[in-house]
Amino acid sequence: MRFEVLGPLRAVDASGAVVPAGRRQHEVVLACLLAAGGQTVTDGTLREALWGHDPSDSKRVALRVLVHHLRRNLGTASITRTAGGYRIVLDGHQFDADEFVALVDAAGRDEARGRLTEAREGYRAALRLWRATDAYQGAADTDLVRGAAGQLGERRLTAYESCVDIELSLGLHRELCAELSTVASANTLRERLQAQLMLALVRSDRRAEALAVYERTRRLLADELGTDPGSRLQQLYTAILRGPEPAAAPTAAPVTVRPAQLPAPPSNFVGRHDELAALDAVNADPGDGRRVSGSVVVTGSGGMGKTALVTQWAHQHRQSFPDGQLFLDLDNDAPVSVTLARALVDLGVAPDDVPRQVEARAARLRSLLSSRAVLMVLDNVGSAQQARPFIPGSGGSLLVIISRSRLDGLVARDGTQLLVLRPLGVEPATRLLRAVAGMSGPATDALRALVDLCHGMPLAIRIVGAHLRLGTSPDVLVDALHDERTRLARLTTTDGDVNVSAVIAVSYRRLAAPERLLLRRLGLLAARAVAPGAAAALAGISSGTVLTDLIGRLAAANLVTLDADHRISLHQLTHLFAREQGHVDDSPAERADAERQALRWYAQATELAQRHIRTTAGGAGRSTASDACPLFLPELADTAAAVAWVDSEADTIIAMIAQFGGAHPDLVWPLAANIRGWLQRRAPRDTWITVTEQGIRAAALAGSSIGEATLHASLGVAHSLLLQRAEARAAYQRASTLFGQGGDHAGRADVEASLGAMLADSGALDEALPPLLRARQLATGLADPDLLFKVELNLGYLHRRADRLPEALDAYTSALTAAARSDNRDWLSASVHTNLGRLQLLRGDVDLAGHHYDTAVGLARGSGDRMREAWALHGCSDVAAARRDIPAAVAALHEAVTILERLGDRRLDEMRARLSELLSDNAAGSAPDGPDPS
Repeated sequence: MRFEVLGPLRAVDASGAVVPAGRRQHEVVLACLLAAGGQTVTDGTLREALWGHDPSDSKRVALRVLVHHLRRNLGTASITRTAGGYRIVLDGHQFDADEFVALVDAAGRDEARGRLTEAREGYRAALRLWRATDAYQGAADTDLVRGAAGQLGERRLTAYESCVDIELSLGLHRELCAELSTVASANTLRERLQAQLMLALVRSDRRAEALAVYERTRRLLADELGTDPGSRLQQLYTAILRGPEPAAAPTAAPVTVRPAQLPAPPSNFVGRHDELAALDAVNADPGDGRRVSGSVVVTGSGGMGKTALVTQWAHQHRQSFPDGQLFLDLDNDAPVSVTLARALVDLGVAPDDVPRQVEARAARLRSLLSSRAVLMVLDNVGSAQQARPFIPGSGGSLLVIISRSRLDGLVARDGTQLLVLRPLGVEPATRLLRAVAGMSGPATDALRALVDLCHGMPLAIRIVGAHLRLGTSPDVLVDALHDERTRLARLTTTDGDVNVSAVIAVSYRRLAAPERLLLRRLGLLAARAVAPGAAAALAGISSGTVLTDLIGRLAAANLVTLDADHRISLHQLTHLFAREQGHVDDSPAERADAERQALRWYAQATELAQRHIRTTAGGAGRSTASDACPLFLPELADTAAAVAWVDSEADTIIAMIAQFGGAHPDLVWPLAANIRGWLQRRAPRDTWITVTEQGIRAAALAGSSIGEATLHASLGVAHSLLLQRAEARAAYQRASTLFGQGGDHAGRADVEASLGAMLADSGALDEALPPLLRARQLATGLADPDLLFKVELNLGYLHRRADRLPEALDAYTSALTAAARSDNRDWLSASVHTNLGRLQLLRGDVDLAGHHYDTAVGLARGSGDRMREAWALHGCSDVAAARRDIPAAVAALHEAVTILERLGDRRLDEMRARLSELLSDNAAGSAPDGPDPS
């Protein structure tokens, strides 16, 4: 099979007959695959080329069907499936684009060796392959195909110009006039073509027409570009005017120049001391005339001040580069060949002496830099391929590359240094704001609030500073920026010339469709950091390889960052942009579905964690989880791993509960239920109560009585631990009623045990016994070791409070036996040993009490329960005090107080008072113990 793209796309079989690819959609797929040159074209790119933005499953299936039909129509198996896309393997097939490039390259080599006749034949053979002036004519209108067509078109014109040069040198000017006139008229801004036409005309005794070509070109350049013709055309024009016939188009004489192209240094530059020092280190000269590295990439998200940093540093070190400073703005899509030519001309190479081939231009640049000390700054670099030809080979020159992307390829392959700019800290950000605003004196609360609302982005800070300088009140600006829904719209100058949203949009537009979708989905959650599995759920990604690839591309573009646990986070302003873009590009139904998928993922993940952290039965929401197994659910081997995982995700989970309680209540209440064990072990009590109350409201909206019961039970525990007994009793009673109505005996036993414990703790010993006995009866019937543990522990506490120490010891022993049968043995046993420690102190056995408290500390730490750890440490303090070891008593109690200051436990005031007594060397005190309301 022969594939032809130098004109309308077509496939030709061995007999020369055109083989139809199929319908228009089949041609689109084939054009994209051929334009990629054997590289993988992602499913998302193909779907976008075919149907625009439509990620539905039906389009995924339709793409697979189209590729199947395309293979069948063309009779080739060279279209292969790869990870995330398709590629075409051209081995064994002919491809006219490859033939064209090979012929042009061979002709160029012949030309370089002086074999002009052979070179002319090669160029003409290459040009005859073209069936129209444009490659891929009428094919898919996509970035991929347009880029490939543009590159082929440029090579076609360059090859034609090279061929004409040879033919003019061979005296074929008369034969060329008509053809050259047509080509030059179609490419009026290519001065080389106009010069060739003028030369052919004047040599053909058509001097007036040659001068008319010059005048026409001069007017066109002035009208469209505001510039004059280049030196080649001007010198040829002068030579024609003077006569006689010029032998060739003259070349400009080379000049020695020392460019000084750096933009003005930024005003009010503050901070970035570490980054400036990093650039100093790259510029360091070890003494042999070579720098530590010939190149460095300065990267960061849009608006982070990359160009300002480099310009500031460059002006400070101009004396290190006496041979000049180049500043080239590539604007992310400037052709490498054009930028290389500009750099050579700026360094003194005559335009006509600039080599034609990209590789030759890069080599010429390295040769120039090897004997000079030049600073080259490339701004707005979009890819490693754009920057690589500029890397110095040797000598004292330095290349600084500014890019929104990390350009990892340069780091890995070329040894380029990498400097990543992060948001400014609070102190330098405040100084920058005051400097731009022209303010003096100490920072006010309003200024500090503005700095916080700019999230460390220098561009945002400068915009706010401009508003302040123009007279806007800081308080007014704070009010305007406080609403996240309009913050980005407010972060713009009054004339609209500079705005944060547009800067972020530049990076967004350069993403492929799948990356854009993932970024928009990440913006849906109020939380700014999510687990990889949640990201996959948000974007409907079912392949770990695809997810990793997409996240990697977003990270390389500095639009997301990854923490040590691979959680994905966005800068706050990027997050706002992603959310707003989602409202533009996605329907409400699509956004709602993505939100629900993320909630389902967290429901399953938190359920896994809850099974380790709190195994006690009682409506933990397990029935809400899907049977499907989403991507990247956490692998939690034990309780410590489960606690650590929720530690890392707690802010995100809590934010989702607050955000989606009204929109998706059926999926929110299980989240609140599934982090109850973590809330009890690790969270401040007010956080526990707030989250649980939000869960209760969601359960009520969802019509889930089991959800309400479960969360009322959790709420009762939280109030109990804060000695808010009226609130605790009301919550327990509501939970018991709901569990009873639903026939959940385990849930009712759990909450009755908690109610009895709370009553015993409040001194209502007679009232406490009935609910505890009801709980014992239910737990015994269920044979649940966790419930039996809880009931026996709380009965032990009741007996201890009633001074029935033998009965208390029996109950505690039964609790310890039940705990040994539990999957959560260590956590439960920590409570028993704490209570046994107290019991043994009351019996006067200090050594045995110390053994129990030490055991409790170890078990609590191993299970991640900070509250039980603090209680056990309190007991260790009392044991040390009983032994008259006051320093040890103070140390243990100080550690307990430090833990509980974050949690807000009921014993905190008691422990603080006790600590004061110990510091006063008053050894009297009482060790902590208590029921288990959990």
